[in-house]
Amino acid sequence: MKKIFLVVVFLIGFFGYSQAQKEKYQSLFIYNFTKYIKWPDAYSPNTFVIAVIGNSTILDELNGMAASKKQTTSGAQIEIKKYNSVDEIGACHILFVSENSVDKLGQIEARTSGKPVLLVTDTPGMATQGAVINFIEKDGKIKFELNESQAGKRSLIVSSSLTSLAILI
Repeated sequence: MKKIFLVVVFLIGFFGYSQAQKEKYQSLFIYNFTKYIKWPDAYSPNTFVIAVIGNSTILDELNGMAASKKQTTSGAQIEIKKYNSVDEIGACHILFVSENSVDKLGQIEARTSGKPVLLVTDTPGMATQGAVINFIEKDGKIKFELNESQAGKRSLIVSSSLTSLAILI
């Protein structure tokens, strides 16, 4: 699996992507983050929740990915949730903050503070504003920034394999 992920990252980095493929690549990255990030044992139930706050077409891609993958490599069933507001945010492992919700990132960070929630965004500058991972476009290619300090504050352990692929913040 690690080799497949690295090949996909290489191909995306080498050949680039079209705007229509952006959410598909992001959902694939998000799924693969489940393999390279370790959540605390107490936060590893039988269901692995990936949530989206706000409106984003990535939700369709995540639902498609969850239907085909069905579970993480650790055997947990994948569940996709959508939150319309900060007040709705419940227990989840990964929270994708859509572009139309990044203005609430401070509130989202406060709501999930002290919890092992991987905050993922795709808006420039968000890795320095509280996101753990932020997708960016660089030289026409999709890349991701990683804020290791934020990951540590959330008790998330990021593998060196993933760190080596990231732009470190």
